[in-house]
Amino acid sequence: MRWLIVGLIEFFSVITLRSLLFGLSWVLITAFPASVTAAVDEHLNPLVTLMIQRLQLSREVAWSKCRSGIPVADPAREARMLTDLRSAGVQEGLSAAEVTRLFLPQIAASRRYQEELIAGWRSGIDVPKIAPLDLANDLRPRLDKVNREMLRQWAKIYREPLDWADREEARRMLMERGIPSDVAKIAVGPLGSPGSGSR
Repeated sequence: MRWLIVGLIEFFSVITLRSLLFGLSWVLITAFPASVTAAVDEHLNPLVTLMIQRLQLSREVAWSKCRSGIPVADPAREARMLTDLRSAGVQEGLSAAEVTRLFLPQIAASRRYQEELIAGWRSGIDVPKIAPLDLANDLRPRLDKVNREMLRQWAKIYREPLDWADREEARRMLMERGIPSDVAKIAVGPLGSPGSGSR
C-alpha cells in the first residue's frame, strides 16, 4: 500500500511539473516574441521606412545612370554628401563618427543595388517603362531630403539599446518591400553595431 501511495505522489508530481513547464513554454513562445516585435517596429519603423525610400530612389538613380551611361560610383558626390551630413549631424548632437556609421552603409547599399539593377537590365531583364527622372534636378534633391530626415531619426535612436533582433527585423522589413537580401543586409548594418548599445 505504501509503494502505491509513493508511486501516485511521484506520478502526479511529474505531471504537475510537466504541465508547469509546458505552460511556461507556451507563454514564452506566444507572448514574448510578439512584444519584442512590437517594440522593434515602434522605435525602428521611421528610420527603416526612410531606408526603404532611399533605396527606392536608388532604383530611379540606377535607371537614370543606365540610360545616360553615367558610372554608378561617384566618389566626389559621396564625399560632399558625407561632409554636409557630418556638419548637419553636429546640430542633432551626433559626432562625425556617428553620422558616418549610418551613412557609409547606406551609400554602399545604394551602390550595390544600382550595380545589380543595371547589370540585370543590360543582361535582358525587363527595363522600366517610364522615362528616367533628371538626376541633378530631381533625384538628388529628393535623396538629400531623405538623408536629412534619416539623420534626425538616427539621432533619436542611436543611443537606444539595439541588437541583432532589431537588425534582423529591419532587414525583413526592407526585403518585404522588394529590396534584395544582400542590399538590405548592408543597409541595416549600423543597427545593433558598436555605439548602439546592447540588450
